[in-house]
Amino acid sequence: MLDFLTHDMLAIIWFVLWCVIWGVYFIVDSFSLGAGLLIPFIARDKKQRIQIQKSVGPFWGGNEVWLILAAGGTFAAFPLVFSKMFTFLYLPMMLLLIGLIARGISVEYLHKDENPKIQNILMWGWFVGSLLISLVLGVAFANFFKGLAIAAGGVYEGTLLGLFTPYALVGGLLFVLISVTSGALWIKVKTEGPLAGKAADLAKKSTIAVLVFTLLYLAYSFVGIAGFTTNYSVTPLLYVLPAIAIITAILAVVFARQEKAFMAFCCNLGTILFVVESGLVSIYPYMLKSSVALKYGIDIFQAASSQLTLTIMLGGAFVFVPIVILYQLWAYTLFRNKIKETELVDY
Repeated sequence: MLDFLTHDMLAIIWFVLWCVIWGVYFIVDSFSLGAGLLIPFIARDKKQRIQIQKSVGPFWGGNEVWLILAAGGTFAAFPLVFSKMFTFLYLPMMLLLIGLIARGISVEYLHKDENPKIQNILMWGWFVGSLLISLVLGVAFANFFKGLAIAAGGVYEGTLLGLFTPYALVGGLLFVLISVTSGALWIKVKTEGPLAGKAADLAKKSTIAVLVFTLLYLAYSFVGIAGFTTNYSVTPLLYVLPAIAIITAILAVVFARQEKAFMAFCCNLGTILFVVESGLVSIYPYMLKSSVALKYGIDIFQAASSQLTLTIMLGGAFVFVPIVILYQLWAYTLFRNKIKETELVDY
């Protein structure tokens, strides 16, 4: 049925899908990361910790499906990129994995034991895991946009410390701030009582920080990163993406100050989505861009799997991605009620 699609066409389609899947992951996981970043600081007692836990508990596992799709899609559609990523970025990937494990264990087992010391350890485990995930992904994607130190023959000349350039740190901090803001607005939307008020007050400040760092990050990208504007010069319509990122960041500030938490939450998600997509469109046709020389990078055509593999995967995506979307919409509908202060974790 898809025989008319050439290998190059399929590679382009899967690159677009890859960009979309990563964007969706950042959207859906941002509020659970933000909740983890905030729980040690805004939860007054066990009841408020349970409120935060219950606000993300039914959703975070389903949200991770998008990370699995992103990683699995990279492995199956672009195996060369997957192997090189784990070769070049082994330590950051290990930090990401540690963060994912720490966050998962902490969210699920936070109140399984009544020992306050264990609860405190798991609470901080949730914080550390969330910080590692958001910071490592922010730094990693900033490096993808800037380019990795890939030399002739696919040899990686970079170091772990070399990944933490000023540009990458700004990107990492932006991801952390956006997650904090998503978490605060989500807690405001999903909970009742004093906790919701504290989250709303925090969001009024954090949305301003997100706006400042969004402007700084995009300005740094377009002015300070070599080759970032190449695709924008060829296709000026792409400037719509960073423009929308800035507009949504401004609207998030406005809506947060007006106590319209859900609208501010949606706008904040729009900011992370369009910041990420603004960077991803800049690297096309490369998936691993080289900062040494463009010719040493790995593009989507040389990295893509066989035509048969890409075709089968595309057919599978048409079937299973809608199922995932429908399931998650059902879950959000099922757990739509606001959460009051309680001693019971019943999700």
